[in-house]
Amino acid sequence: MSEVSVYKAKGIEIWLEVTEDHTELKSSGPLSLPCAPIIRHVNSMLQNEKPIEVKDDSVVLTTWLPPIPSGPFRRALKAEIDILLRRKYVPQAVSINAFKRCSCRCAHCNMVQSPSEELTTGELKDFIDQVIDLGAISIGFAEGDPLLREDLTELVEHVDREKAIASVFTPGILLTEEKAAELKRAGLYAVIIGLRSPIPAEHDKARGVKGGFEKATQSMKNAVKAGLYVSMHTHANPDLIESGKLEGLYDLAAQLGVHELTVWEGIPTWGYMGNEGMMLNESHRKRILDMYRRVNSTQEGPRMFSMTFFESPNLFGCMAGRRWLNLVDSGDLTPCTYVPISFGNIREESVKDIWGRMRKFPEFRRKRSCLMLDPEFRSKYFKEIPKLPIHMGKLD
Repeated sequence: MSEVSVYKAKGIEIWLEVTEDHTELKSSGPLSLPCAPIIRHVNSMLQNEKPIEVKDDSVVLTTWLPPIPSGPFRRALKAEIDILLRRKYVPQAVSINAFKRCSCRCAHCNMVQSPSEELTTGELKDFIDQVIDLGAISIGFAEGDPLLREDLTELVEHVDREKAIASVFTPGILLTEEKAAELKRAGLYAVIIGLRSPIPAEHDKARGVKGGFEKATQSMKNAVKAGLYVSMHTHANPDLIESGKLEGLYDLAAQLGVHELTVWEGIPTWGYMGNEGMMLNESHRKRILDMYRRVNSTQEGPRMFSMTFFESPNLFGCMAGRRWLNLVDSGDLTPCTYVPISFGNIREESVKDIWGRMRKFPEFRRKRSCLMLDPEFRSKYFKEIPKLPIHMGKLD
């Protein structure tokens, strides 16, 4: 048995106990009791779900969370303790959806571009510094295709690995062996590559790129070879669930040797205005959760990450404006990738001030499921879902 210190502060000490067939977080001190829900949740994942990787002195649960133990994980624990004891929230997960170029022409594309100039390397580095100072433990470089930014490696390298993990979200058209190895050397933690269907022709049609399926699957192999943690990502719609294609994606992920299948629910955006048919019902969600439990209770194959599970009210609830902060290409900050409300612009004021304003928004004060999946929330704030974020002061 080995014991590895994870977190230590006045009133509490948390450590990881690792044996040949058992991994568990334990704690001691007067604050152990109020912090017990956090410990129970992590231990539930350690004991009831398969992690990606277990070593003598560390565990990687998922591509979406830092290794245990690590500097970023200690910061994550501190953030959760602050939520429990002080009701203080910080933007733990930060997505940078600020790239104006993309390598695809997706039929479902809802990416919009503001008329402003693309954010510079210096502006993005300053933003990264500010959110890490606020408590960020995960920085995700996302839409359009961040691999088209010449400074992507420099930006990844700028993320302080003692404080946060860095991930790249990409459609997987451009990730060569050389680029994957370069990003790994720069400190990249994970690559999340989107796949719309296990059927090549369907994926290519959705992406608008001939050979897109082959390129995406090859990119996953390149990332695995480089030693990166890799997640195959998909947005689930009713057809994907009812046709059995979701299981087909999992089988493909296993064949490719990726570490995780990430399943996000289809969420209404301006590109889907009026299209309620892309949204899941409770029967679909039950099938996702059944698959999630089945997959993660077996020893073989990749694990599965489910938004339906992770953002349920019984767990973390909707992350928007509570644990998640999103930067768009204009410099505006929104609560997540999907809620099109701007609370300020990083070219005009500090991230700290904007986050403080966002935290006062009444919709972020209680734990609930995804806001954009709630028709009452959508009808309350939007006559139709806008292309560009609406400034908070202009809401009806």
